[in-house]
Amino acid sequence: MTTPSLRSRIRNGTLLMLAVVLILGGYALPHLYRLGGAIRETLYRNYVSIDAAQHMHSELRRLQLADRAGQGRVALPASSAAFMHWMDVENHIYTEVGEPELAHSIESNTLELFREIAAGQPQVDHDAGYDRLHGLLDDLIQMNRAAMFRADSRAMRLGMRLTYEFAAGLLVLIFTGAALSWGLSWTLSRPLTELAERLRGISRRDTHLRLGPQRLTELDTVAREFNEMAERLEQYEKLNVERLVYEKSKTEAIIESLEDGVVLIDSGGVVAHINEIAAIILGIDAADALGSIFDDLSSNHPHYLRIRDALRTSRKSASDAQRIEVELHVRGREHSYVLKPVPLRHPESGALGTLLIMQDVTYLRDQDRARTNLVATLSHELRTPLTSLALSAELLGREHEGLEPRQRALLGAILVECARMKQLSDNLLSLARGEAAAIAVQRRPLDIGRLAEEVSERFALQAREKQVVLERRIEPVPQLNGDPVKLSWMVSNLIGNALRYTPSGGKIEIVARPRNHTVILEVADSGPGIAPEIRDYIFERFAQYAANGGGAGSAGLGLAIVRDIVEAHGGRIFVESNGDRGSRFVVELPAMTEA
Repeated sequence: MTTPSLRSRIRNGTLLMLAVVLILGGYALPHLYRLGGAIRETLYRNYVSIDAAQHMHSELRRLQLADRAGQGRVALPASSAAFMHWMDVENHIYTEVGEPELAHSIESNTLELFREIAAGQPQVDHDAGYDRLHGLLDDLIQMNRAAMFRADSRAMRLGMRLTYEFAAGLLVLIFTGAALSWGLSWTLSRPLTELAERLRGISRRDTHLRLGPQRLTELDTVAREFNEMAERLEQYEKLNVERLVYEKSKTEAIIESLEDGVVLIDSGGVVAHINEIAAIILGIDAADALGSIFDDLSSNHPHYLRIRDALRTSRKSASDAQRIEVELHVRGREHSYVLKPVPLRHPESGALGTLLIMQDVTYLRDQDRARTNLVATLSHELRTPLTSLALSAELLGREHEGLEPRQRALLGAILVECARMKQLSDNLLSLARGEAAAIAVQRRPLDIGRLAEEVSERFALQAREKQVVLERRIEPVPQLNGDPVKLSWMVSNLIGNALRYTPSGGKIEIVARPRNHTVILEVADSGPGIAPEIRDYIFERFAQYAANGGGAGSAGLGLAIVRDIVEAHGGRIFVESNGDRGSRFVVELPAMTEA
């Protein structure tokens, strides 16, 4: 015996319900059609009869008024024609018993009245005839109204009967559909409930569950597919348990071997994993922390309290302040750790938790301290020879009468450069001590063109010895408020860099010109240029580069100091270079505003 299919049961039930609907419709629709035709025909004829009687009433009243005014013979032709027209309409739509006799009586009395009016006998009163005709017309109207009420009663009775019959048919249809739906739902619900239970067991990794034979073909197919899937899952689980255990062990080994502390916190704030380094940093036991809420661990260790408070502060701050550095005493010495709370998200399920990384940056901070100490030591050691050199130059300057003009110029340049180097040493010492790196400037009116010309004159001897042409194009420029010492450092640094990288036979061009409300100072060289990959970092501190195999700059601070000086004066600096055809440093400073 073949198992019936769900589709065949649905089809048979649908056909049965359709047959009930067709039988009910085949019985009710002809009755409804006949009822509608009869009602429409009766009501139409009765309505036309009433309408005709009303028009005849109107014509008689019009003629009666004219007759009383002595104008009956004049109004008779029109009124009689209209009256006879509606009389003819009534004679063709008899619907009730006695209506032809009543219509004939109306017509004969009307013709008699019309003959008397046409005779035109004076002082003859026709009101009695008019009243008799109006009474007959009222009888005609009443007869048709009664017929309409009777037709309405018949229609109502027939409608009620059809309503009851149709309701009975609908009840049969509803009970049939309910029986089919109940049987079908019962046939479907039990195997589907069983399938849901088996699937729930599969989700609990109970893969040995199976489904038995089903009463419907489709459900039997689903049962066979489910059994095959369960068998494959059981085989797959057996094959992959060892692999999963291996991967889990490998992942835990990788996390444990990291030099940084790692804490995995799930979406509920519970510690899901913590490696040994993190437990040592926090001063807690890893076994006690697992399964506990991170913000409520049963520990009063100062390391844990500091890191917990730092994380709470980072959650309240902006998203760009999520990395916090803390100093902790671990393993006998001070360590620096950067806290990085990394949110874990899945594209479909959303937030999975947070990965807290405690990165050890002690080595980097040791390097920073070593560099700071070195800068402080060098700047301090430079002060002694600079002071001695400056005193020697001052003593030599007291005998300037015995010196040649060129020697006096060189001596003046030595004094200026000694003062500049002493100020630079002081700035380095302040930087090493952690003081503010901003450059303080004194404001006084000055001519940047004349300042550039004076500073470039100090490099004239070096340029001649290196066979480099030093070309100056100084235009009249407006004055600006600035510090002449700091701005002379800026120009010296730019010209010194250009002279360092310009080969023998090259050219350095110094330009000062006005533009709108600013002053433009340009220092261009014919050297090898600046490579594109380092052009964006050329103004950063300790940035150095070599060109054409040559050596890099002294300390990588020259252009950084130039940028700080320019920004302290409210200006900006940028570089233009094609990479192999020289460089052009452009400084833009605001000019003085007229009072």
